[in-house]
Amino acid sequence: MVAGHEAPDFELPQASNFKFLSLEHPLPSEECGRYLAGVKDKMIKLAAAWEYAKTEWNAQYVMKFDWDDLISSRLVEWLGSVENQAGYLVRHGWIWRAESRYLVQRTEYFDRVCGSCLIIRSDLADRSGPFLTHVEGIELSPEGHRFAANDHHSLVPGSEIGTLLLNDSHQRYAAQFDYLGHRLATVPFNAAVCRIGHGNNTGQAPRRDNPRMLLGRIRRTRLITPRLRNEFMLS
Repeated sequence: MVAGHEAPDFELPQASNFKFLSLEHPLPSEECGRYLAGVKDKMIKLAAAWEYAKTEWNAQYVMKFDWDDLISSRLVEWLGSVENQAGYLVRHGWIWRAESRYLVQRTEYFDRVCGSCLIIRSDLADRSGPFLTHVEGIELSPEGHRFAANDHHSLVPGSEIGTLLLNDSHQRYAAQFDYLGHRLATVPFNAAVCRIGHGNNTGQAPRRDNPRMLLGRIRRTRLITPRLRNEFMLS
C-alpha cells in the first residue's frame, strides 16, 4: 500500500495485494517549519492508506514505512512464523548514506534514527493514548518541552491523544505499547535500511562526528555484498 500525490514515473505492480492511493490534499504550510509540515503530510497520507487497507484487506499487521527506506525480503515470512505478538520493533538495521555506493553502517539502534521501525498488530493500530507531542505540533508547557528534550523514551507529560499508528514519536513506541498494556517485541535480525543524506530527509540535521563517534561508525561499516543487495533491493 503506497499513498502519495503523484504516482512514480515507472510501471507499478499489477497485483491484488498492491495499491497506489493517489491523494490531492493541499500540502501543509511550511510556516510552522519544514519538519513539522513534513510530519503532518506524512500522517495525512498514512491515515488515508490505513483507512483504505482496513476496508480492502484483512492484514494481521501494519507497518508504516517512509518512501526512502527499504525492508528485508525475509521480514514478511518471518512474521508468519512467530507468535502473534502485539507488535515488533526493528532495533537492528542498516544506515545507508547517499554518498556511499558500496558501504553501509550496521546499527543496533535503528529505532532511534528511523521512523520506519514499528510493526503493529492490526487490532491495536487504532488504540489511543497520550502519544502526540511537539513532533506533531502539539503545544507543550515549558516543563513538557524540557521533559521531551531530556527523556526521549517515555510518554511526555502534556501529550495529546493520538492513535498507536498515527504518531511520529518513534523513540517512544515501547512506552506507548506499555501504556496500552502490551509488550513490544523485537525483530531479531537486521530488518530494514534507512537511506540518509540524499537531501530529502525531513528534518535531517548535519552530521557532526567527534573522534569517538567516527571510530564507532568505521567499526560498524560493512561492504554491501550481493546478498545484501538482493535482500533489500539496493541499487
